[in-house]
Amino acid sequence: MDEECFVKLNGLCLFAIAIIQSYNLKFSMKQISILVGIILLFSACSRKPVYPAAPFDGNSIRIKLAVIPEKKPVFFTFSASAQGINFFLLKTDGHIESYFDACGRCYPRKLGFRQEENRIVCRACEVSYHLEDLKDGIGSCYPIKLNGRVDGDTFVIDRQDILKGKKFF
Repeated sequence: MDEECFVKLNGLCLFAIAIIQSYNLKFSMKQISILVGIILLFSACSRKPVYPAAPFDGNSIRIKLAVIPEKKPVFFTFSASAQGINFFLLKTDGHIESYFDACGRCYPRKLGFRQEENRIVCRACEVSYHLEDLKDGIGSCYPIKLNGRVDGDTFVIDRQDILKGKKFF
């Protein structure tokens, strides 16, 4: 659990206890513990990312190059049946690469990556890589490469290529 999530949950618990005290309600420690547990269960922070849907034409994902800024990963989700497959595109020095939002080591936790300044950081283990080093593909927690290509003013990922990542999500 990250620090921001812990602070929110702690605040919720303190709020619940303050309500109990302000109304002078009589609860045993067991009942209060159960109440706090329920609050934590239903308000737990999920660090699992949520991204916009990838534009899909029935055969391939097609993303306009104009929406891909330099050195800033752009994340999407492709929906395959009921399952989402997360990926990101990254442009460095005018060249675009695509990656699944997962790594070979941490993908079972299904947390993916986030950007911090000029680095991409695994949400599960906090290992980070410089954005310009991603194309080298060296490291245990490295984003998994996703096949894609530039076609005119569009970046294209074929359906069969994105579906290869289903096992990671």
